[in-house]
Amino acid sequence: MSAVKTAKDILYALLSILVMIVLAIIFFIIILFIIKFAADTVFESVTLSADFAVLSAVILTAVSMLGGAYYVE
Repeated sequence: MSAVKTAKDILYALLSILVMIVLAIIFFIIILFIIKFAADTVFESVTLSADFAVLSAVILTAVSMLGGAYYVE
């Protein structure tokens, strides 16, 4: 194994971590919007607390990211 290949592998690993973080943030924002819209539609007179909306979006984002990570054909 050469030093160039090792450096390239480390760079690819860091790049993939960065891409996964960006995708997680995008998924989080989309899921948060969906949860807020659904809560406003279902519970018209009751306002959804921001704490519970963020908590549910975090849980759904983590589950979807972890579920997609272990997909094997």
